[in-house]
Amino acid sequence: MDKNEVIATLRNAVRTHKQWVGNAHALIEGVPLDKEKVPLNATECEFGRWYYSDGQKLKKISGFKEIEISHNNLHKTYTEIFAILFGESREPSFFQKMFGLSRNVAAANRDEAMEKYHVLEKQSETIIKQIEQLEKVIAAMGETQLTMYLA
Repeated sequence: MDKNEVIATLRNAVRTHKQWVGNAHALIEGVPLDKEKVPLNATECEFGRWYYSDGQKLKKISGFKEIEISHNNLHKTYTEIFAILFGESREPSFFQKMFGLSRNVAAANRDEAMEKYHVLEKQSETIIKQIEQLEKVIAAMGETQLTMYLA
């Protein structure tokens, strides 16, 4: 993987992360979504799948580990939002039912979830800044230096 590919991958990670945040907002607004659109677990979202697989090639680069901490915090907040909207249960059948019934969420719960969503947005901004900083570090490296990190 060369520098341009790494940078393109990081930019794609930001894009997919933003989509996930948008899906979380849509869920709060009552838009029914498939459970794959807004996974609770940090390792199941598209960004998390990248981070814990191909992204691990960057783990020796300064700033990479901090992204994991921020990402886990973001998913913790999302889990809190999900609990506000749908309760604590995480059974698949419940999941499927609740996503279909999301329009029936009480207004008070939706307001509380939206307050948490603002926290989630700030956490998202932090993650994006961290990824952009990682991109700058990689962009400043020579190909040989980057290859040493990726080895």
